[in-house]
Amino acid sequence: MAQGFGDIYTERLMLRCINESDAETIVKWRSEPDVYKYFKNPHKITVEEHLNWYRNSYLNNPNRFDWMCLDKNTKNPIGIFGLVLEDQIAEINYILGPTEQHKGYAKEAVKGVINYAVENFKVKQFIAEIHRDNEASIKFARNMGFVLDRETEEFVIYKIEV
Repeated sequence: MAQGFGDIYTERLMLRCINESDAETIVKWRSEPDVYKYFKNPHKITVEEHLNWYRNSYLNNPNRFDWMCLDKNTKNPIGIFGLVLEDQIAEINYILGPTEQHKGYAKEAVKGVINYAVENFKVKQFIAEIHRDNEASIKFARNMGFVLDRETEEFVIYKIEV
């Protein structure tokens, strides 16, 4: 079960395990057309659909870890950051709330997640699978030090070795 992994603290942020009470916020962010158009299965989701995934897939996947990212001072939600582990490789994923972009939060949170994964799971490589039209996410990955590894028809895969 994925629940129960540790919290992550950075200078401005606290990342804690997602839970059922996060459903409305996650669905709100995940259902934005400018967000879901970049997903492998691009569609708006409902709270029921999210809770079904959370209860029946997420909680039963020992290799998936998702954190709700909060401002340390205000406790306001900023985004969701996650990992899917496979041996010593982790796919990193993220959704940032639309009003929280361009403030350096994503960079700070991703660094925190990477450090956590290296320390706790001995991860040696991270990948980010990004829709080829998601220019902002590609630029972000490059700015974080990720380099292009390979391409598929719809996605580009960036990686970073640690």
